[in-house]
Amino acid sequence: MPEHADLATFISDNFRSVWTLEILLFLKDHAATAWQNEPLIQALRASDAIVSTSVENLLAAGLILADKGGAQYSPATEDLEELVEETHRLYARKPDAVRRLIASPSGSSLSAFVDSFRFRSDK
Repeated sequence: MPEHADLATFISDNFRSVWTLEILLFLKDHAATAWQNEPLIQALRASDAIVSTSVENLLAAGLILADKGGAQYSPATEDLEELVEETHRLYARKPDAVRRLIASPSGSSLSAFVDSFRFRSDK
């Protein structure tokens, strides 16, 4: 299981927008299919610019494979797979915390994010 700081760094480093995370999770949930941009645009009701940029970012991060056949969920390592799983679980439990982490400049909300996992008596 990744450390909270590792997860926070992973999220802030790899997701420039919530759209990018949403696209990754969509691809993960539909991993058996390679998705062209147009069907992704329709399925997610996103713009071409959002989908294109997100696919490029996810490819560069090693979270998907993309070629002429389309984009498909395929983390390059088991560590990345585990970080995606943890991100998915956290996003389901605490979507606002993940959104704040994505929207904040790197590092500025890392402490607040890690603190959100502490019990009040730990502070």
